Amino acid sequence: MRILMIITLAVFSVLNLNGQINPMDQLFKDKPLDLALYLNPTYEYSQIALNRATIGGLGGGVIINKKLSLGVVYNIPPENISLPPSIGTGKFQMRWGGLHLEYTLWPLQKVHLTFPLSAGIGQLKLKGTSSGTVSGSPNFIYAEPGMLIEANIWRYAKLGIGTSYRYTGNVTYDSLTSGDLSGFAAAVSLKFGNFRYSLHR
Repeated sequence: MRILMIITLAVFSVLNLNGQINPMDQLFKDKPLDLALYLNPTYEYSQIALNRATIGGLGGGVIINKKLSLGVVYNIPPENISLPPSIGTGKFQMRWGGLHLEYTLWPLQKVHLTFPLSAGIGQLKLKGTSSGTVSGSPNFIYAEPGMLIEANIWRYAKLGIGTSYRYTGNVTYDSLTSGDLSGFAAAVSLKFGNFRYSLHR
């Protein structure tokens, strides 16, 4: 009986020591997700319906493993936009928003590239038209891919500067067309969040 107990203790000791020195390798390893919430005010300068327009935006979401961002965004020019002369007099409001995806290359570098893409729906509203009547649907769809040069200016902030292109579709509001609402934009982005880069140096 003593011999059996000694052998059993010896086997458990060897297994325990071996487990400490060489941990078991697994085919499917559990990797914890690195998540960071962020708030993202943006500013764009673009052309809408032959008019120069400034566009304010606000987004937010979560950054997964420092590279992939998932969130939402909402954009609205602070001022009404004049109708093109070919349509008539008057102005209109325009706002749009939806889902936001973004992929970042080399996020731990001080300066890196990021590729945002947002898509969703928008709404139009005419004001002070000469005819006084409005036809068609005020709703439209949009997609806006872009590219930004982004800098890690602080542990809690990133600054991005770049460009994007706004595609619009299903524009059937009065005489406005997709060509009136689509166009390039110069963009400035500022992200706020706890990005925790000091933990990965």
